[in-house]
Amino acid sequence: MNSFGIIDLLLFLGISQGVFLAITLSLLHNRNKSANRILALLLLIASIMLIGRIFYPKFSGVLFFRIACFVDTLIFIFGPLLYIYIRRLTFFESPVYRMSLYHFIPAFLHLTFFGWTLFYSQEEVLKMIENGDFGMIYFIVETLGLASNLMYTIMSYGLLQIYKKEEKANLSYSQKVQKYIEMFLIGISIFMILWVISYLNSFFIRRIELAFVSYHLIWVSIPVFIYIVGFFSLKQPEVFRIPIQKKKREIKQRLSGEELEQLKKSLEELMVAKKIYLNNELTLKDLSQELGTTTNNVSWLLNNIHQCSFYDYINQYRVQEFILKIQKGEHFKHTILALSLDSGFNSKSTFNKAFKMVKNDTPSNYIKSLKTS
Repeated sequence: MNSFGIIDLLLFLGISQGVFLAITLSLLHNRNKSANRILALLLLIASIMLIGRIFYPKFSGVLFFRIACFVDTLIFIFGPLLYIYIRRLTFFESPVYRMSLYHFIPAFLHLTFFGWTLFYSQEEVLKMIENGDFGMIYFIVETLGLASNLMYTIMSYGLLQIYKKEEKANLSYSQKVQKYIEMFLIGISIFMILWVISYLNSFFIRRIELAFVSYHLIWVSIPVFIYIVGFFSLKQPEVFRIPIQKKKREIKQRLSGEELEQLKKSLEELMVAKKIYLNNELTLKDLSQELGTTTNNVSWLLNNIHQCSFYDYINQYRVQEFILKIQKGEHFKHTILALSLDSGFNSKSTFNKAFKMVKNDTPSNYIKSLKTS
């Protein structure tokens, strides 16, 4: 048995952190609970992989070989769980989204094959290992595992792009969840790249040596990833999940005549007289309820008559509200951030982005231009 070193200590810290975060996330209430359950499973999978990395090289024998083979099944589960996590975190679906069982067929086949090896004695399995009979099996397993995880990572990026588009159609503000998911997927992508390099080097090239990609670096980065993901997920506020549009049919003329004119008039009254945009958590659903119509009708009105998204439409009014405050000289008594929040924005970043879009300038430069004019 090999001795334990500093790398093993770091991996142990990653394991304890992963298990702690998995338990903590499972116990959180009213904070993206269904998504956090999946994230807890992902963290447990990463922890189990780290356990295997610590003990498998230090113990020989058929028993540990068999245990390691069964643990390898997790590589076929990680990808589907990743996709489920991103989907549950960003989109509202009733009932809650669950993947079809066929996505887990590779994991089932892997378990079935290595379950079949249990019918062989330890001596027979040891002889098969020495003869290299598992070489082709290892190649097939790693090829399918890598392809599977790459596919679900790409699918998760696709979900993020859909979410970005739907967020502008449903929310008048930006959520921090976008940045969190981007960083999460970038972390996963780095592991995918390292895995591809390792895969090519193991089965095809066999001569390449890259100083910046080492065996220890790949494994030590896992506990670092666990810590970062866990930290941000614990800080992540409850996300407003957007209803996912499974089928979109383009309707050329959804509203017309008196109905269209009445909706336009009611919308203008809400914006000008009632200033509903001052609600910094205003959603398309909220606006539709105030207008006494459907979200589809409001979306059609904004997209086809006003030629903009819900996000852009609401923030145009907020920018104008901010400009009115500046013209009244309120910026001499209050900070720009305070005035932006009073105008309906929920964050500095959303305000700056919206102001730049409407005025093609920064708020500070705009105020300076007023002083010189």
